[in-house]
Amino acid sequence: MSSILRKLFALCLVPMLAIAASACAAENDAPYLGVDVSELLSQEASGVLYYNAAGEADDALRVLADHGVDHVRLRVWNDPFDAEGHGYGAGNIDASAAAALSARAAACGMKTLIDFHYSDFWADPSRQLAPKAWADMSLSRKTSALASYTRNTLSQILDAGGDVDMVQIGNETNYGMCGESGEAMAQLIAAGCAAARETAEAYGRAITVCVHLADPQNYGQISGTLWMVTDAGADFDAVALSYYPYWHGGLDALSAALLNIRQEFGKDAFVAETSWPFTLETGDFYGDVVNYEPGQYPASPEGQAQAFADIWRTALEDQALGVFYWGGIWTPVLGGSYEANSVLWETYGSGWASSYAAPYDPEHVGDAYGGSAWDNQALFDFTGHPLPILDTFRALKQGSAVEYAEAPAQAAPANAEVLPDVNNLVLDPGFEEADHAPWILSSAYDELPCDYQDFVNDAHTGTFALHYWSENPIHFFAHQTLTDLPEGMYEASVWSQGGDMRDAELTLYVIADGQRYETSFMNTTWADWQHPELRDIPVTQGTLTIGVEIQCAALGWGTLDDFQVSLMP
Repeated sequence: MSSILRKLFALCLVPMLAIAASACAAENDAPYLGVDVSELLSQEASGVLYYNAAGEADDALRVLADHGVDHVRLRVWNDPFDAEGHGYGAGNIDASAAAALSARAAACGMKTLIDFHYSDFWADPSRQLAPKAWADMSLSRKTSALASYTRNTLSQILDAGGDVDMVQIGNETNYGMCGESGEAMAQLIAAGCAAARETAEAYGRAITVCVHLADPQNYGQISGTLWMVTDAGADFDAVALSYYPYWHGGLDALSAALLNIRQEFGKDAFVAETSWPFTLETGDFYGDVVNYEPGQYPASPEGQAQAFADIWRTALEDQALGVFYWGGIWTPVLGGSYEANSVLWETYGSGWASSYAAPYDPEHVGDAYGGSAWDNQALFDFTGHPLPILDTFRALKQGSAVEYAEAPAQAAPANAEVLPDVNNLVLDPGFEEADHAPWILSSAYDELPCDYQDFVNDAHTGTFALHYWSENPIHFFAHQTLTDLPEGMYEASVWSQGGDMRDAELTLYVIADGQRYETSFMNTTWADWQHPELRDIPVTQGTLTIGVEIQCAALGWGTLDDFQVSLMP
């Protein structure tokens, strides 16, 4: 579609489609309230128990249904096992496991959203690995294989008694799917959509076909991907969004994305993933993804309930189809020690990854396999008993009023207050000033991959940091020169966090008296702040330059914050 036709389409035709879509959404009996339960079989095999409101051991699916949940969401991996049959973890959920869970959910009166990853393990914006069996296929063969796999898997689930009424073609496909990106990815998504349509028609069912993207605050990227998929001929009904408040901005970002999708594309939209911690403790001797105070709400049972209620109401105000909670049943296994838990994780796949997944995805798994990194965000406490959020589910579904302990939204997190350091000679050291003139940014390539980002969860202190990311290889410099310094010995440092560091070289450097001093450092993962330092730097000529040089492969990302230069005692 040419840019002129696209503009006409967006300005003239899409508003009419949006009206039609809105009418269709209004015909729904009620908005969807869903929970992703992909790990349930592995949890149960590991001895995990769940309890109902009366304190009796019960089927987690029945407990969810009793609290108003009407949908389960199930990710499906092609072949999450090694050659000896050892599972990769996180539920080891392939088509047969999904069929069993979907049938169980149907027996509890719940429908199913099938989330095709088109990978043998995790797929998300940072990784989209092709299944082992498809890795060496041409695009044409892979497209045919994907279509056949989609039809066969949906048929298997439906034949088993699953009540499938929604299908995601890919998981968080912002930058790729199944080892492909760009137009090739769009062709694969189009083939998956067509296969889902064919299966729905063959079974005489109405199945909502969805495209899934993450990070609503980055709507420009979402729009670009949706146009690319649309131009490839993909026939889809709705856009599924991953929205985690501690990563993806405030509720206004979610609201704007839901509205823009409807206005620009005439498609329904909904929240396919969201969650909030009820504690900062971990229940299984393995670290959690959110192990810090997230900020907008407390990390407490009441904060968790309030966060979900606000997301639910925001979504419904913007005519979303509904909201799905992620990781809701991923409570800790209770082996009693890290060693005992490890046996359960490895044997039954109840941790986020087993050691057997490392050869398939060495970059993201490596030796970091282990337990649930989400147990502090589940809907059940560490012993499997329902948390207050489940009562909130029921109340919201029934349209009842819900009251919470005082938990003001968007409260400033602990790192929001910036106290001036009188010993720090760097100007605008944390990028909190309105004018960033002291800093000079440059790139070895045409693209400058960094900007001054206002996002508290990516900042070390305050809300601003120097953020970088690109679809292309990254090589940039950020530096500042200080003058009129007294003679003496100096020290310098910076704070850095980020991930997806491939072919990376990160360097903190100082230039003083014609001499360059440097130290290397490396980002590990989100919010794991590194603090490289240089000490004993002599300055006799009054001038010192502090800077960083960042090199990494495409899709690497990170933030830099709180530069410091001080005269040593």
